[in-house]
Amino acid sequence: MRVEEAGPDRPTNATGRETRQLLIRTAERLFAEQGIDAVSLRQISAAAGRRMAGAVRYHFGDKTGLLRAIIEDRTVREDELRRPLLDELEREGRTGDLRALAEAGLRPAVEQMGETGYYFRFLAQLDRHPRQLSELRATGAFRSTLRELLELQDRAAGDLPPSILERRRRLATHLAIAALADLEADGGRGADQTVADLIDCIVALYSTPPSADTLATVRRSK
Repeated sequence: MRVEEAGPDRPTNATGRETRQLLIRTAERLFAEQGIDAVSLRQISAAAGRRMAGAVRYHFGDKTGLLRAIIEDRTVREDELRRPLLDELEREGRTGDLRALAEAGLRPAVEQMGETGYYFRFLAQLDRHPRQLSELRATGAFRSTLRELLELQDRAAGDLPPSILERRRRLATHLAIAALADLEADGGRGADQTVADLIDCIVALYSTPPSADTLATVRRSK
């Protein structure tokens, strides 16, 4: 039986981990610059300098697996910063404070922004693909402190009807991703003001009572 030697694309010890990380970073950049559908797995392997054309499939299986790996790689890093913030809010009895929750969601994301330079623009591209987002949620890619925080925000929203709460949560998510993608593209300049404005907007979305017109629209849609 022929025994193959370990090459630079095979997941053996440190070399395999380095290759996997290189592919994640390369894919994040290409997806951010060109879009999710415009980039093939073969292109990612080539851009990462891998001799094996199927390197991405070898490490991640398919495009969904690669997208999940990009998200999980970043959320692990954000969780390390956000977990202490959520624990502190719990100790202080402030898990119903919308402003504090919004800040706990945004600050760790911004602090990690400079590490790759492309993650939020990648998310902005992914945000245009609801089917793939649904698949990723179903496989647990977004199970992190951010998901826990969003659940706390839902509870802090009070008496908003469920359908309105769901739409406002989506609006808050779209707004945050788009604003952070713009901030990232601008090299992080004006980060404090962007975060402050986003906190104001998110709090308003969750706390403003629905208008009579909005409630009438909800009733008509049932």
